[in-house]
Parts: sequence; structure tokens; C-alpha cells
Amino acid sequence: MELVIDSATAACSVALIDGPRVVAERHEVVGRGHAERLLPMIEELLNRRRPTAILVDCGPGSFTGVRVGLAAAHGLAIGWQVPLSP
Repeated sequence: MELVIDSATAACSVALIDGPRVVAERHEVVGRGHAERLLPMIEELLNRRRPTAILVDCGPGSFTGVRVGLAAAHGLAIGWQVPLSP
């Protein structure tokens, strides 16, 4: 399963995919609240599951939103020891 993170726009979106199937997804239009919402959304989405890889949106979009998504993805990839791809 792969965790997909998109925080480059006013929306904050995460999904858990397994091949062609979307296992779970969350999407909120947060404007400037990515830093506060992203990790709680991921925790809620995973529900004790652990992805085998992480995909993250690299833009174009809001510099702050992209930075928040990349930082979260990088930290989770290190902690879980899974590959990270843009």
C-alpha cells in the first residue's frame, strides 16, 4: 500500500492506495492550515496500517503547502523506513 500526500493547493489530501484500488482517502479545503491538519489526517486515514511507500506532490502550488507535505513525507519515510517518491 502507498500513502499519497497532496498539500500543494488550498486543499489538503491524503489517500492510501493498493495497486489500482483506493483503500481510504481524506480531502479538506484548509486554505492555510496544512501544517495543523496533515498529520492528523494521515493518522486517521491509516488506522494502524503501515504503508510500504510514500508518494508526495511537489507542486506547482503554494510554497508553504508543498514544504509542509514534503517535510511530513520525508519524516514519515525515515521513521517507517519506506521509499519516498515525488
